[in-house]
Amino acid sequence: MIDEPVVQHVVCPSCERELPKGSLHCPYCCGDDGHQGALMRGAYIGAIVGLMVGGIVAAVYSSLVGTDNATWGFSMGVVVACVTTGLIWGVLHQRGKS
Repeated sequence: MIDEPVVQHVVCPSCERELPKGSLHCPYCCGDDGHQGALMRGAYIGAIVGLMVGGIVAAVYSSLVGTDNATWGFSMGVVVACVTTGLIWGVLHQRGKS
């Protein structure tokens, strides 16, 4: 008996649609050339790095001035500013690669 190959369908983990044969990325999520997916990945990684940096800066600031003098609004503003900056840098970094 000859074993016939089993046809496996590749499904996108994000949108759960079946991918065309031979595609390296999902055309529905990442666009035809994969550029949109790369930009989203850069934005996500940049935002996570910005969140970590912002948290460290806010913690150091509140340690230096004391917890009584460190306001919630200023510390949160620093974190939000770092997340936004990281998001923008991540997108620009990915854009420069393509």
